[in-house]
Amino acid sequence: MSTGFDFKKYLGRVVKYLVYLVIVFALIIAIFSLTSNQTFSVYNLFRPGTGIQIAIFLFVMSVIYPFFGYAAKKVYLNKGYEYDKKTIQDIFLTNRYKIECEGTEFIKFRHKSAFVRTLRMFEDTITLDFSDNPIKLEGQRKDVYRMARMIEYAVRNDRNDE
Repeated sequence: MSTGFDFKKYLGRVVKYLVYLVIVFALIIAIFSLTSNQTFSVYNLFRPGTGIQIAIFLFVMSVIYPFFGYAAKKVYLNKGYEYDKKTIQDIFLTNRYKIECEGTEFIKFRHKSAFVRTLRMFEDTITLDFSDNPIKLEGQRKDVYRMARMIEYAVRNDRNDE
């Protein structure tokens, strides 16, 4: 598993988010046009010259978001990954993830739902690096933090049962 900044992956995410934001913006304008009672014109909605400002805003948002939308989180295990392997994999499988590929020190999980994957622009992979304790989860921030909390709770709960 590579460490550090992957510029090629970052550029791919920038392009995906730019396309995504343009589509969302176009849908909002389309909804305005369909729900307005008057004759609709984009020129009535925006001041002259704001097209460039909107394009710059969308571009800047797509450049900035990948820095904040993706994260790595460490999860400490008391007895190591091998002891908690089944519990951790069950958490992912229960949350509709499947194993995409498995290496000697990592597992990549991908969501099962094509609809969810499309909404996440096929950036739904969570990489679990178990080469060391703490284990490390990498992927979309909200999913990584959610899965990390579930793993921490399950591991803590496991310790209370003994």
